[in-house]
Amino acid sequence: MDDDKLMVRAKVVNPRTGLHKEVTRLLETTSLPEAARVRAEMIDGVRNPVERTKKIRVGDFARSWIESKALRLDATTLRTYVDALENHVLPALGDFYYDALTPMDVQRWIDDSIRRGWTSERRVSRGTKRKAKEARRRYSRGAVAVWFRTFRTMTRDAIVALELPRDPTMRISLPERSRDPDEGNALSPEQLQKFMAAMRTKYPAHYPLLATLAYTGLRFCHASALRWEDWDEKTGVLHIRRKQVNGKVGPVTRKKRAPNEYPVAPELAAIFEQHRKVLTEAAIDAKKDPKELLTWMFPSASGTLRTPNTMDRAWAKCLEIARITKRFTLHGLRYTFTDLVRLANVDAVVRRALTGHVTEEMQRHYSTVGMDEKRAAVAGVLKLVPAPVDLVVNETPVEVALKILEGGTEIAKSAIEEPDSSPKGGTKGGTTPKAKGRPRKSPPIAAANSNTCLERDTGFEPATFSLGMQERPWPRTHLESNSTT
Repeated sequence: MDDDKLMVRAKVVNPRTGLHKEVTRLLETTSLPEAARVRAEMIDGVRNPVERTKKIRVGDFARSWIESKALRLDATTLRTYVDALENHVLPALGDFYYDALTPMDVQRWIDDSIRRGWTSERRVSRGTKRKAKEARRRYSRGAVAVWFRTFRTMTRDAIVALELPRDPTMRISLPERSRDPDEGNALSPEQLQKFMAAMRTKYPAHYPLLATLAYTGLRFCHASALRWEDWDEKTGVLHIRRKQVNGKVGPVTRKKRAPNEYPVAPELAAIFEQHRKVLTEAAIDAKKDPKELLTWMFPSASGTLRTPNTMDRAWAKCLEIARITKRFTLHGLRYTFTDLVRLANVDAVVRRALTGHVTEEMQRHYSTVGMDEKRAAVAGVLKLVPAPVDLVVNETPVEVALKILEGGTEIAKSAIEEPDSSPKGGTKGGTTPKAKGRPRKSPPIAAANSNTCLERDTGFEPATFSLGMQERPWPRTHLESNSTT
């Protein structure tokens, strides 16, 4: 060994295995105090490995976390995670140590993202000398929510891996949602019928796929990956074995579930048969082998797998023909199917089996309850518990007598004790209306707890107005009799 170098060696028990571990390091120094300091750090690194792993930055953990998720997530979800972390989360929080990150830091990042927004260039017509102007725009609540959910998912894994002392994503608030009425991404049965009729007439090539999505509730990624061999004509069962995203075929994932087997109704089976006949005739006209075009059930014009944007032009035109002005997307067929099976009074367990939803919460998320359903539900309740027929309110106004209780003590008022000269106890001449006959005194506690009392703040002591109702011509209901006992 050279004279200007030192070999430092230490032997220590590894607390994670209970076995002896020997560590060595070659130092470019001859200083004994420096060598002793390095040896102490080496021993501490073996004895306290957890404490050392806690001091990791958010950016470093995010890179290792994305690498671990690459094999378990589909391409679309992975791109969403990478975009949220690289472009929005890490520029603001990447330099923080994870164990030192607080909810206040995360909330500040959320607020700054919404307040700062992003810059875009306005387009300028061609042939002009004007330069493109930059415009400042705000991020939507939905976009910021996607970033936050991505960061929260990563943080929950970091809490387990790094044994973090706190969750920095707790009690983080986002802006309130818009109070504009949301019509929902679903159609009524009448609207769906008109929309499908328009698609069948104007764009028959898209109709079989549209009917499959509408009558099964499958996602586009599952329906567009169906093969003809997946349809068992004898048993009338459709097998969902795969999915495809932008032409990449893979198995059905746990994130986006689908039923393994799906019953095919006779009406849908007839659409399949007609669609297969059309594909066979097209292959013969093109002098191609029909087996090549009969691999996928819903191929594109070139025989490849479809993408959702292949139906954009036909979709917009059919919405116009059906006079549907609300927002309705391709995925809205899944929402519509969920509403249809609920309207058909299908059992909740069967509904989840058809749609692939695991929880009732997700089933409710895909349901859009209309006002007609709400009215029908209220009418059903009234059928079970009908209102009394004789419960009719008299059109004449109810006359009351006013008593004032302050501090729990009744105070006599001349306007109350004086007899009313008007035949109906009106308010002519500024007199106070009161009940006919002898006024009934109520205990202070009973008056305060009565349903017909009003409270006000006089500035000194609480005052309570006790309203005594006149005798009514209709019979006393059960609810009123209980409230006075």
